[in-house]
Amino acid sequence: MSTATFADLGLAPSFLQALEELTFTTPTPVQEQVIPLALAGQDIAGQAPTGSGKTAAYGLSILQQLDVKQDAVQVIVLVPARELALQVRDALKKLGKYLPNLRIAAFYGGHAFREETQSLKQAPHVVVATPGRLLDHFERRTIIPNQLKILVLDEADKLLELGFQDELVEIVKRLPRRRQTLLFSATMSDKVVDLIRRNLTRPRVIDVGQDDDRLPENLHLLGHVGTLEQKPAALLHLLHQPETGRALIFCNTRDRCTELTRFLQGRGVAAEVLHGKMPQPERDKALLKLRNGSSQVLVATDVAARGIDVTLLDTVIQYDAPDKADGFQHRAGRTARAGAEGTAHILATPKEQAHVQKWPIAASIKWDVIKAPKLPPASPKAPKPTNVTLHISAGKKEKVSIHDLVGTFMAHGGLERDAVGHIEVFDHYSYVAVPRQMATEVAERVTGAKIKGRKIRVSVAE
Repeated sequence: MSTATFADLGLAPSFLQALEELTFTTPTPVQEQVIPLALAGQDIAGQAPTGSGKTAAYGLSILQQLDVKQDAVQVIVLVPARELALQVRDALKKLGKYLPNLRIAAFYGGHAFREETQSLKQAPHVVVATPGRLLDHFERRTIIPNQLKILVLDEADKLLELGFQDELVEIVKRLPRRRQTLLFSATMSDKVVDLIRRNLTRPRVIDVGQDDDRLPENLHLLGHVGTLEQKPAALLHLLHQPETGRALIFCNTRDRCTELTRFLQGRGVAAEVLHGKMPQPERDKALLKLRNGSSQVLVATDVAARGIDVTLLDTVIQYDAPDKADGFQHRAGRTARAGAEGTAHILATPKEQAHVQKWPIAASIKWDVIKAPKLPPASPKAPKPTNVTLHISAGKKEKVSIHDLVGTFMAHGGLERDAVGHIEVFDHYSYVAVPRQMATEVAERVTGAKIKGRKIRVSVAE
């Protein structure tokens, strides 16, 4: 077992300080191997599964190579989905907390282009983007990458799987030839190998992919076999168990997600839906409700859930069996993170069970036949969660902070500090969780209050 520390990897004191605050004590294998090579300017092709620490591996490497005095885009990180773009941006900001004047921006489809153009008045040092939206910026010349030093391709297998091949070719054509390229992928398919061959120069190959056939020891895998018709009752039965807690449910299609969410809501389950065709504010709200306890369940597609990291997620339920083993790992790995206990269920027909059992990673599933009670009738008046989410009409761009919101809700809303729940601040809006019985009254009281000299509007987020 390695005894390397982050200090041994050649990182500057400012990053060691940030890592200490984040309680990152020992480098993971991918961090230990990638950081010294990347800092030396090597191109890298890394095979690394979900939860291996690859974001910090490339994040620390690229941040240390920035010249924050240079007013230009120096690093581009390409990711397959919006949620991952936001997650990577936030992770890089935390790692670069002590890098003065560091500017990092995330660009992705699903919201107004003019908002992104506004944020480009001063060039960010690092751009995290989905391929389609980055190409739009290149076409409009709102981003000119002629000073680029490093390109990162994160989750390369997903970028290809989602059909971004043409966009990747066009993007690479517009970048300086003399650059460093870092590529990371959970799997090394022929398409990924071809992408490496065409875009990396004498890459060093890092493989910590042996973890692909292993899931966390504290993750319990349970399979339930029955007919397609039995699945709704089985799902409802699982959600009513006290140990299920907060749950993420995976379906294979958007239509199934929407249909299942309506079914659950009609049976009194506080469920939200998340899929790729939803506007970004709606996606933010759905995720937030799960995080702050306003909903118990999030029903999502794989693409929408890419990059989601909900702290203290108790349970994952795969309502539809995934097509591939890495899809199974991605789904199951959303729980039992950072040493916590977690349970991943899969509801399967006999045909789906036979398909899943071909994968070594699924060998530890404990299977049983579905024993669900008869499906109850719809009961929309069933008990609701104790918290309600309020929407506030101001965010980071209006200089609003969590501290501002806590103070305002105590001073104007009449809440005790303990009653102000989970808060998240986005660019132009914020969300605050408050007790259900006080939500309408608090929203009315706080509406019209001023934060940073600007009146705010508050409403219940339905």
